[in-house]
Amino acid sequence: MFKDPRGINLTGATCDQVRIFEQILKAYFDYRISTYPTLKELCNQAPEFPMAHILKGFLLLSMGTTGTIPGARASADHVRVMENLTQRELLHLQALDSWILGDLRKACAIWDEVLLSEPLDILAIKLQHFSLFWLGDSIHMRATISRVIPHWDDSFYGYAQLQGMHAFALEECGDYDKAESLGREAVERDPQDLWAIHAVSHVYEMQGNLNAGIKWLNQPLGEWKDRNPFKEHLWWHTALFALEKGEFKRVLDLYDQALWPEEKSFYLDIQNTASLLARLEFFGVNVGERWESLAMVSEEKIGDHVLCFTEPHYTMALGRTGKQNQISKQVGSLEKLQQSTNRDNSRTVETLAIPICLAIRDYYRGDYLSTVRRLMPIRYRYQPIGGSHAQRDVFNIYLIDAAIKSKQHDLASSLLSERVALHPNSFGSWLKFAELLENMGNFRMSKVARNEVNRIVTSA
Repeated sequence: MFKDPRGINLTGATCDQVRIFEQILKAYFDYRISTYPTLKELCNQAPEFPMAHILKGFLLLSMGTTGTIPGARASADHVRVMENLTQRELLHLQALDSWILGDLRKACAIWDEVLLSEPLDILAIKLQHFSLFWLGDSIHMRATISRVIPHWDDSFYGYAQLQGMHAFALEECGDYDKAESLGREAVERDPQDLWAIHAVSHVYEMQGNLNAGIKWLNQPLGEWKDRNPFKEHLWWHTALFALEKGEFKRVLDLYDQALWPEEKSFYLDIQNTASLLARLEFFGVNVGERWESLAMVSEEKIGDHVLCFTEPHYTMALGRTGKQNQISKQVGSLEKLQQSTNRDNSRTVETLAIPICLAIRDYYRGDYLSTVRRLMPIRYRYQPIGGSHAQRDVFNIYLIDAAIKSKQHDLASSLLSERVALHPNSFGSWLKFAELLENMGNFRMSKVARNEVNRIVTSA
């Protein structure tokens, strides 16, 4: 039995295999595309190394498609027959089993148990952080880091990554100053930590600090070419900053060159592209035929339910391209899922995923009143569907535009008042507000809104 660099026991491996496993962990945290191939080779070389096979199962599940579940189950079954597993290894196996069954809540509870005795288990911390993100549970994310961080110092690999996770959790809980400070410190320690870079970009997005955000993410397109699709999400953030400044050509260029240069099927790519196209059209930008290839991929994904948050993005692409029958199939499949899945996930599907999908369906049918009726009761309760505040904001955009298009001007004005209060440097939001106020005959307030538009343009 050998120990990893943080003093945690690892069974079934040689000293060299433990060293390779640590390199794989680092590649995983860096979002390297080499992570899974290297791990697969290690598993072939070390058939009795339980944590390697367990990690393989976890990585397969993190791909966000039901197609990888059989492979993850095979990894779990492979470990299950091993002898002399440590308590930590047994608990990780239980977490893997829970995730395979779709019960992320249970998996997160098991990782909490792991961390009681092994607070330096950076893998447990990261896997739970990832899972809680897709459960929309930022409070639990923050609490976990708060519990383990007293046991850490910067002599351990993973300390910078821990800081990056802490920064993101704090940002999602609204503690922007501390989040920015910790995120910047994490990047100083490890400039390759994309999650810490991501955390700071979220701070600037939530604060409306567009110029700082653009400067922070100012990277050549090829900078992260050896990283997995998470790098595209950082380009999505870059596009958001440009969008809010009214730099629409820049946004379209980023879409074509970085976000969707070719047809993809990874869930994060679907989320990035669909939400960005929806935002562009909200601001009056002609996006051409860009929805078409996205719709084809979304149609292929009907019935492939893993992350609730991805579902409305499929609906966006299908609805925008007139594929109403396909949306009916998607919603019908979600209804079957609701009846068969664990209670936590079932409730999220019932109360959020299905209503949001139906609201977006109705929007593209032209039934804007129905969109408003479906979204208004849940607009402050989106969080359990997963994702970040920035990502979930697209649902508010559909609500606002539906209110405008259904001529509920008082409601639309109120919603836009909320929006510009949260996004005071949003060119598109102020422009939308000014146009609405002019249509309402409120020329005094529309002048104020136009002045804000001019302020943002001149500050560019």
